Amino acid sequence: MAVKFPPETEVVPLDVLYRSETCRREDYDPTTESHIRTIRGFNPMRLSLGSPDNAGFRRVRVALDGGTKCGWTLSGIRVGIQLAKTSALVQGKDNIAANYVFDFDDEGYSNAFGKGKPREIRGNLHLATDFFPVITHHLDGKISVKLFGGDTRYEQWSRYYRVSSNKQIRIDPVVYLNKIVTITPPNPPPGDLNVTYPDGSTGKAPYIYPDYKKLLLMR
Repeated sequence: MAVKFPPETEVVPLDVLYRSETCRREDYDPTTESHIRTIRGFNPMRLSLGSPDNAGFRRVRVALDGGTKCGWTLSGIRVGIQLAKTSALVQGKDNIAANYVFDFDDEGYSNAFGKGKPREIRGNLHLATDFFPVITHHLDGKISVKLFGGDTRYEQWSRYYRVSSNKQIRIDPVVYLNKIVTITPPNPPPGDLNVTYPDGSTGKAPYIYPDYKKLLLMR
């Protein structure tokens, strides 16, 4: 795994999940008389990326086989990228990471970070997402900031993958720090959210997300 973090972004430790057919665990099941079933055991851990190499990539090796008597095998990886805590854009705001999720079996992170159906990928993977900072003002007065790389409900912008026959994943995103989007609640509510784009134009966000295609034209 290799990740290149753009300026004013920071390293988020990788979430790595291993599962085991041998070391199973009990789970609640309302459909059976005993209300108990056994499922594959799981072993979550966090891995830190190394220092940047000459090309600016931070790397970490993730074993497909976790070993031990349980025979742990890699099930999923989550990689998060967020604005650095020292960035002026973050001050006084909740800082929300943008995630890449990779499943290596049929479970992975499907019940956690993975949303929708993963994209099937074979072979090495190179991802170069265009991100835009989105500052959202909430009805309760809170303000959040996150990196927006498209509505991930749609396959073309999805960052959720089902990986096979893969030896290398490389993530090389671009963040347009000066292309800031602001979202404000309807006044008065209810209604669609209001969006102000980097060029000063405005619009509505009926599904809470700005128009990503429009943003791409402003790069």
